[in-house]
Amino acid sequence: MILISGRTDISGHKKSTSSLAFSVVRSARSQIGKPYHWGGCSPYEGFDCSGLVWWVYNDNGINIPRVSWQQLKTGRAVHKSRMQAGDIVFFRIPGQGKSLHTGIYSGNGNSFIHSPKSGHTVREESMNKKYWQKYFIAARRVL
Repeated sequence: MILISGRTDISGHKKSTSSLAFSVVRSARSQIGKPYHWGGCSPYEGFDCSGLVWWVYNDNGINIPRVSWQQLKTGRAVHKSRMQAGDIVFFRIPGQGKSLHTGIYSGNGNSFIHSPKSGHTVREESMNKKYWQKYFIAARRVL
């Protein structure tokens, strides 16, 4: 017998982990183009990085902490080579008072969806870029 772990969605239906991961990535992609807004955590006001991650997971019935340093303690650690769509990725960015950046791994050619910084919008970007490779510190699996 094979058991597939999963969670119960808001309607009370059990979702498999892979189905839930697909829904998380779909929710994140639906916010592409929304503006960065410091402290923002909704499609109406825009998102900061951790606000986007928080909103996406909550949109899928999963409660996680709102701020990035707390999100870093959520779920379980995943090695970079074993990341799956829906995992939360973390980067330590030096300078400008911003030190921890977060996003959602989409699995699409080693890409992630994030809200980068003021003046920019939510986007999907390759983690293969040297910049992201340099600052990557962790991945966490919540699903």
